[in-house]
Amino acid sequence: MDKIFGANLEFVREDDYVEYFVFPKLDVGQQEQQQSDGIAAVRKQLEDTRTKCLDLVDRLTKERNYIWHKDEFELRVRTCTPQELLLNDESTSSSTTTKEQSVPLSKNQQGQQQKDQVPPHLHGVTHYGDNIADEWFIVYLLTKLSQEFPTIVVRVIDADGEFLLIEAADVLPKWANPDTCEQRVYICQGYMNLIQNSPANTTKLLSVSEAVEKIQNNATLYKVSPEIQDCIEQRMKEFQSTENAALHHQIVRLPLGVAMLLKKKPSLISAAVRSFCDRDPIDMKACRSMRYFPPEQRVRTNVCFTKCLYAMIMHSSYLPDRNIGWNLTGNPSSEEYKEDLLGIKVACGFEILASQAKDPNSDEKSAAWKAYVRSLQAKGYFKDNIEGSLEYQRLLQEAKSYFNDNQTRFRTAPLVGKDILELLRSTEINAEELRDEENNLRPSDSDDWLNISAEQLDALLLDRYGPKTLYKANGDIKSEEFTKNISQFLEKESTFEGVERDSDDYSTGEEEKHAEDEKRKKSEAFKAKVKKNHSMRQAVRKNPVNLNKSNASNATNSEHEESFTTQVKSFLDFVIPEDKWDSNSEMSDYEDEEDMERNFAAMHDTDKHIDADIKAYMDQMDRELANTTIGKSFDKTKTNTKAKLATAEEFDDIEDFEPININVNTLKNMMESYKSQVGASGPVSNLLSAMGAGMSTSASLSQEETDDLKESSV
Repeated sequence: MDKIFGANLEFVREDDYVEYFVFPKLDVGQQEQQQSDGIAAVRKQLEDTRTKCLDLVDRLTKERNYIWHKDEFELRVRTCTPQELLLNDESTSSSTTTKEQSVPLSKNQQGQQQKDQVPPHLHGVTHYGDNIADEWFIVYLLTKLSQEFPTIVVRVIDADGEFLLIEAADVLPKWANPDTCEQRVYICQGYMNLIQNSPANTTKLLSVSEAVEKIQNNATLYKVSPEIQDCIEQRMKEFQSTENAALHHQIVRLPLGVAMLLKKKPSLISAAVRSFCDRDPIDMKACRSMRYFPPEQRVRTNVCFTKCLYAMIMHSSYLPDRNIGWNLTGNPSSEEYKEDLLGIKVACGFEILASQAKDPNSDEKSAAWKAYVRSLQAKGYFKDNIEGSLEYQRLLQEAKSYFNDNQTRFRTAPLVGKDILELLRSTEINAEELRDEENNLRPSDSDDWLNISAEQLDALLLDRYGPKTLYKANGDIKSEEFTKNISQFLEKESTFEGVERDSDDYSTGEEEKHAEDEKRKKSEAFKAKVKKNHSMRQAVRKNPVNLNKSNASNATNSEHEESFTTQVKSFLDFVIPEDKWDSNSEMSDYEDEEDMERNFAAMHDTDKHIDADIKAYMDQMDRELANTTIGKSFDKTKTNTKAKLATAEEFDDIEDFEPININVNTLKNMMESYKSQVGASGPVSNLLSAMGAGMSTSASLSQEETDDLKESSV
């Protein structure tokens, strides 16, 4: 259904919002919640929970001197009654007309509708603007609430949906994706909970009421793995301490009115900075008059910014008009000049807010209110009551109260401007007190953090998003582990979503069985394609094997698949199976597809000879290459005396034979390849990037260090 602009109370949301739901465990049953006495009991319990939650949030916020960038943390009671859902533009069914809503529902439809309905809860929406830290501070506050009150369940989302899963994307189980995890991520008792979907119903949407009930009945069953929890806690680590590292203290010269306002309510600085940075030509007209905050009397005072606000106002260009009364002292690089210019910018922000002050409840003819009333009429909120009747006026007054209450939930510029004017009227400006405080000001913090070099930026990005380091030249990893990681990666299965890792396995027995069935179907389909591949037929003609029809007729499909996989691995591992083909074989045509399957089964019988054959084959190669230039270029494994005697019997014709150290040679060759890339993209860096690993800066060894690379140094 198309939304009427301004009619939906939640339509004012922008892309920079975070929405949160707090579900307490109610003492009132579901049936009683629909009755008048039950609704009153639910509302009272929600109000009590809201008071306790806001008290805890207020204490945690004040301990850290936290300054919200845009909207503050707020919780509002939602009983989720049918009338309240209509007032909030949330229909209890898909129909919107009175006639359709009057049609009685069946018992099954009523039960499903009751299950899909969100249970009574506390609800909040906060816009965080340009400061993403506000979003994660809200997650921290909600986590603390769930620890303080173990019976509540919390859900938090933003414009991207379940953003908690996005933060832990690297360690999620492979079944978890945006389609299967909607309405399945919650916080309870300080831990993140993820309700796993059934393998048979991967697309089924779990209702919020059912999910909350599951977690409240068993709070420990759906806890995520420690790796996922660590990702979330790492993101909230900056809020654990009461020392707020995101604040910046600066001395500025301000008009007396602005200095008094910031002393009484320091949080007003965020609205002032945002108004100044987002100013337009109409706002600049107010700055040219400075009606509320004249520049004649100014005083030096301490102002607390967040680093985000400080960076915004510092990089916002503005040339003050001297005709207004702004005087800048010192040269542009002096501290006095910066204090004056910052004070002018902050004062202009307060002037813009004061000029936009407006009481949202005073204008009953606003376009937003008229559109909201039309939407209520379209949904049948007024039922069949005639306009102007007593019942109609009662419903209209309830809608007006609800509309006004929701209009003030977001800290828009008109509301902040209204608060500023009220503070100016109710507070007496004590100029002498402010001037006395100039002698005891806190020194300004250094703003060197504004300037960051390219190397520092790369280091920050690497620390936050960079790959794991597999190799370091100081000996943190051995060559066997290095080559083992590469071998394991090359054996992984890859889909269009990327390589599947063993750590992603998070499935039940039914899921594993389902996965095996899917794999078997894909394998059969793949073999069907292989049978029709003329290139494969030509390869088989060149390298045929003897057929054992009696054995082939008893081979199962699983043996076919296993033999096919074994032979492919043999080709990749340079395995040369014994050639037992008869030159007079009549298989040159090889047109029968069943014969090809029997050929795969027959090839399986030769597996027991592969180990012996390949060992003899490789021994012969070692004998031939041992005394050549290529053979001498490889690093050898240092063996003990007994091993040397045992090896000497096999290589008695070669003096001082030592086997090749495959691990060290592999690592050495990859290091040389990495050096030759000279920081550019290449085969080694691409391979390690695909593995989720990377080389450290210490990996760029000199030529002498590379030549001396041995087992003990890696």
